[in-house]
Amino acid sequence: MIRRDDIRIPIILSITGLIALIIFHAWFSSFVGEDDWKKPTPIPSILENLYIWPEGVNYLGTPQSEKIDTFRQDVIDDYKKYLEKRKKKYKESKLINK
Repeated sequence: MIRRDDIRIPIILSITGLIALIIFHAWFSSFVGEDDWKKPTPIPSILENLYIWPEGVNYLGTPQSEKIDTFRQDVIDDYKKYLEKRKKKYKESKLINK
């Protein structure tokens, strides 16, 4: 049998954690205005790169080389083929299930 003394500390910790979570949520959400919440979620026009980086620089700010080695290019090409197959199967399944 579990005694009351054994579960007192976990209950106190969980209640303290919930109170801390509520306070943090109230503090964090106060920085976001109501107008920001009402705006629709932006949908990017190009899904390949959701973020816009300066030309010739990756997301960490390190310069990108002009050439891609052959192994990486093969991986990219294979992935594009795989995505095309998925798109075709999805379109076919949509037509069948209509």
